[in-house]
Amino acid sequence: ANSYMNGRSLWQPILNQNDRCSMSPKCGAVSSHTHCGMATQSHSNRGWARPQGTSRAILAAAATVAALGVVPTAALQHSAMWSLRNGTVMQGWGTLTFDTADLPTIEANFKLGIRALYPVQALTVPQKTKCNAPVHHQQPDGQPFACITLNPLWHANWTQQWQQIQPLVKSGAIIGTFLGDEHLYFGLEVAELKEIADGIRLDWPTAIIYANEAPDIAMCNYRKDNTTVFAPNQCLPVNIDWFGFDFYASDSSSWTAVEEAYASHVYPRLARTDQRVVPVTLGYGEGNFTAAERAAMDDFCTTNAREFLKFGLRDSRVVGIFPFYWTAGTVTPSGGVDGNIGISNLPRCAATYKAIGELIVAAGEGGTSQDPALRPPVAVDGKFVEPQCGTPIPPSPGTWSWCSRVNPPPPPPVLRW
Repeated sequence: ANSYMNGRSLWQPILNQNDRCSMSPKCGAVSSHTHCGMATQSHSNRGWARPQGTSRAILAAAATVAALGVVPTAALQHSAMWSLRNGTVMQGWGTLTFDTADLPTIEANFKLGIRALYPVQALTVPQKTKCNAPVHHQQPDGQPFACITLNPLWHANWTQQWQQIQPLVKSGAIIGTFLGDEHLYFGLEVAELKEIADGIRLDWPTAIIYANEAPDIAMCNYRKDNTTVFAPNQCLPVNIDWFGFDFYASDSSSWTAVEEAYASHVYPRLARTDQRVVPVTLGYGEGNFTAAERAAMDDFCTTNAREFLKFGLRDSRVVGIFPFYWTAGTVTPSGGVDGNIGISNLPRCAATYKAIGELIVAAGEGGTSQDPALRPPVAVDGKFVEPQCGTPIPPSPGTWSWCSRVNPPPPPPVLRW
């Protein structure tokens, strides 16, 4: 997942309210995608010890809902977390994985009641030349970046993977696909995303097809190279069943801006009433943390989780909340964390997400209430028609400084006498 700004630290006290992620020692490039300290890849499944008693956690979540004054009238059917693929850790509160293609892991998790969206591999390739990001907050160092395009062999690659996953599709272990993270942001065109989703749907009519993006796509309608993504009245491809984006801040805009963006900028692009959304919430910080910084992040992460629970319970479009991410750093003797911090380093936040997951699991297949059933589109003569989305989408609010497509003016020269 990527945040709304690349190369920035995910969590830190806000010093400048117009800069949602000021540069700090907790920033830096991680993998090929960096943003507010979030990396798209992790390879560890370090778990957090569950409190004894599942019922206690469910009651805690229910008490939270009651205390918040929210009537559970909609949404929330799945509980998952970026980088968490270990079914023994997830058992009882996780329902889904989406970022592991390891079939033995998927099969083992299914025996514990955890299904999977299969992350389709090799859908994109690098463009022949690197791209430029003229807006400085998209690429602070000003260097060209590796952008992507559709892999000409994507369908052959998918066909091979489709054959490999057939047994687990038939058993019910795999229920759909994950198309990956930030493809539009790094250069893929909407028509190319449609080609992928349509091709998968033709082979697998009942699949859940999920794609995640950077907030620039959802909130600002422009990608890293400052080009516009959606044309006027253009919908998200009709075969994208679940769509999400990640956005991280250190104040209440972490949840308020996200809910506003879904309502005003994402939902008008959804042509089907059963297309759902998956908020990606904060749970990671880059660098080393003192014990006090760890406690402060745990406190904010916990508050953030409760606010997204409220959002999910009142909005029938929200199918799940997938925080980024679980994998942890090393706890120091003084109680700090070295080597990046994840949700499994944050006891209260981890307990809150586990309780939310147990609430979802306890609700059963129907979700927390009357959720819209998945009704995938049907092809006509092997093609899917893309409707027009005519609901006006307002300009991004001026307070969303990360949506600015121009650089600020240079500072005035220093006068010397």
